[in-house]
Amino acid sequence: MVRRAILLSSLSSCYWSNRLAQCLHSFKARKTGFEVKSENSEWEYCNSVANYFYTPSLLLLFALIISTRQWIGQPIECWVPAEFKYAWEEYTENFCYIQDTYWLPLNDTIPGRSERGHKHISYYQWVPFILGVQALFFGAPFALWRVCNFRSGFNIETIVSVARESALKEPWDDESSQTSIIAAFLCEVLQLKRNFETYGRSSERNSWLNEKLLNNGSFLTFAYTVVKLLYVINCCLQLLFMQIVLATGRQWMPNIFLRLLSGNGWELTGVFPRVTMCDFEVRVLGNLNRYTVQCVLMINMVNEKIFLLVWCWTVALTCINSLHFVYWLYRNLVRRSRREYIKKLINASHASSMQESEPKLPGDVEKFADHFLRADGILVIEKVAYHAGQVIASRLTRRLFLDYVLLHKRIWKIEEPISNKTPANEQNTAEQENSHSFKDDDIKLSDPVGEPLITPWYF
Repeated sequence: MVRRAILLSSLSSCYWSNRLAQCLHSFKARKTGFEVKSENSEWEYCNSVANYFYTPSLLLLFALIISTRQWIGQPIECWVPAEFKYAWEEYTENFCYIQDTYWLPLNDTIPGRSERGHKHISYYQWVPFILGVQALFFGAPFALWRVCNFRSGFNIETIVSVARESALKEPWDDESSQTSIIAAFLCEVLQLKRNFETYGRSSERNSWLNEKLLNNGSFLTFAYTVVKLLYVINCCLQLLFMQIVLATGRQWMPNIFLRLLSGNGWELTGVFPRVTMCDFEVRVLGNLNRYTVQCVLMINMVNEKIFLLVWCWTVALTCINSLHFVYWLYRNLVRRSRREYIKKLINASHASSMQESEPKLPGDVEKFADHFLRADGILVIEKVAYHAGQVIASRLTRRLFLDYVLLHKRIWKIEEPISNKTPANEQNTAEQENSHSFKDDDIKLSDPVGEPLITPWYF
């Protein structure tokens, strides 16, 4: 635990120091072209940000526009009888705006009171709140992801920030310390999770389930999958929500918006009508007088354009989220896909480092991906690749893999028969382990304390 605290403090210090220089390095990266992202990075990043940031921001902007129009402008104007004074006219417009109005084609006669109920329009007063609720639901899955990320112990935000800062450095800058700290921190977290899963069993059922859920090596991946599924479900519910709230009756929103796009206005569809009817009663000298006035809902002209844009955007986002969810399931349910991804990263920067004469276990990359990194470790590496580029992800994966190979070398030496060992060989072996380095970049596979990063817990 002390080692983990030291590593976490070192990672945090790098994080805050990198924050101070982020603007300068970002400008430098644009000028020199050292910021590299993969194609999958752009796809993943755009899909996620469109759901939790751009869409809620757009909805809140629309809500602000409608609220400003309602409180500063004049959302409704009514044609009142000539005997109405200014105060009566203002009362009529205020009453008709807060009370439901109803739409009738201009050529139809005004029906009786019992037949007006299904024609009432009651959404235009609540459009800012409707858009606010929609924005809240779009941001809810991301809030769930933040909570799960915090509970997982990986602290992906800090890891990605430090890795991204390392990617923005010049090629001749020394970035090995930052990458080493990230690798050491990941090794420590992965080791603790496996130890909790193996030895941290509790007598209480709830605590045991909690430990098995958080430390099974796939908690973060499962949470991320649930978040992506919630993005799809949320978009479908948003379409149903607009269908119900806009009170279109038996008309389906696709047909309505297709008519609006083709040029058929509100006169035929009755959706977002500009001219409506309003009934109200006024008591004068003990007599109850009933009036029916015709009103112009100018705010509906803005509402129509906003909801048309929101509906089209939600439909497009539903298709994109569905395709991305299927692609994500394939990548995580098929082990071969995950292994190929790790092999690609290792081969990118590790093939020239390992000597051909060095012993390797059969299927060492598969064991490295399945038993050492597991699903959560691969997800963290993917996040680093998404935000910092494939170059930094390859370096990080290579350092983790070098630790894995070094561990196997030590295990082989321990398993050698004692009779085959001499004091001289043992001394040489100890010296090689203490000063072990790879010739390509002289990377030492030990933490600042000098202890091995990995113990054989994953077998």
